[in-house]
Amino acid sequence: MTSASLPLLRSLLREGRKVNDYNFRAYAVRRIKAGFRMKESAQGEELTAAMKEGEEQLQVLRRQQIIGNLYPSETSVMEKL
Repeated sequence: MTSASLPLLRSLLREGRKVNDYNFRAYAVRRIKAGFRMKESAQGEELTAAMKEGEEQLQVLRRQQIIGNLYPSETSVMEKL
């Protein structure tokens, strides 16, 4: 993991935690962490491609979070704990 990827990781996790639905939020955070673990040894072109994919996923996550706010769901039983 490079110093350039840490702000991307933080941004992705921040947006992932904003998702209203518990299941989608848990999936997003889990998927972000797994994706960064898979690519932590990336170098050169592979790192550039991974960063570009991460930026695209950040935009998708932001759009998904906005849509989720437009159509909120009920609070999950897991969130009431």
